[in-house]
Amino acid sequence: MRLRSSLLTLLFVCSVPFSAQAQNTEADAKLLKELTNLEKASWEAALKNDKEFFRTYLAPESKWFLADGSVIGRDQVLLNLDDFHLKSYRMGKVSILKATDDSVMIMYPINYEGIHGGKQESFAEVESSSLYVRRGGKWLEIFYQETVKGVAERGGAEEAKALVEKAIALFKKEGKAAFPKITAGENGLRDRDLYVWAHSADEKPQVVAYGGPALEVNPIGRSAKEIVGFAGKPIGKLVQEQASENGSWIDYQWLNPATGKVEQKFSWFVRSGDYIFGCGIYGSHK
Repeated sequence: MRLRSSLLTLLFVCSVPFSAQAQNTEADAKLLKELTNLEKASWEAALKNDKEFFRTYLAPESKWFLADGSVIGRDQVLLNLDDFHLKSYRMGKVSILKATDDSVMIMYPINYEGIHGGKQESFAEVESSSLYVRRGGKWLEIFYQETVKGVAERGGAEEAKALVEKAIALFKKEGKAAFPKITAGENGLRDRDLYVWAHSADEKPQVVAYGGPALEVNPIGRSAKEIVGFAGKPIGKLVQEQASENGSWIDYQWLNPATGKVEQKFSWFVRSGDYIFGCGIYGSHK
């Protein structure tokens, strides 16, 4: 029965004129762009603490299921803007799931951080989904959910070493042109909670690449020696002193953007020419 259904579906698809298929593709692409822009507008409104935007953006019965476990409705979202201040965000690639012409879900990974109740919160690689319904010709968000990747999704020591090797290979091939690609996480240089950073190794070392979650202050160009852990450990200075072609580990306290908590972190770093490449993991490296 399944085979027969599949054959019937294939025959139906093949019978649809090419022009109609092209029109559907163009319409879906236009819809994806429209809803992506609307979703970005909601994050920008959160940055600006723009309550008026959310009053017309959210359906009256809308529900949000957030990364911290809270479930809130439209009225609570508006009140939450008084207590939560978004500092930065970074959206990943958006995909679309069309249920009906007037009911569409978009999905994308998001990194963001802010201050909630006076405490800093940060989340990385959150899987987000927003359900939009069209009413009176206008799209309204009726459902939003964030899913945080669990501990099982963390990268390990050998994977961190492999990413550093990959970054060094890219640098040897492309030179300084590799740094923007490392920052963007291209060529597989970002994996779950793993990302690569790079510092120059000279009298005034600077951060030249950073592929991690968005930060309030862009670290690119920052003095590498000024980087310290939460317990005051001079991470940047020690990295400069201990870096070698054979590689080294350094441990320190750092904010885990996936949990919003300060945790023990280990970074593997290797010197290659006039630069140092590293990648950190949470937990033990042994």
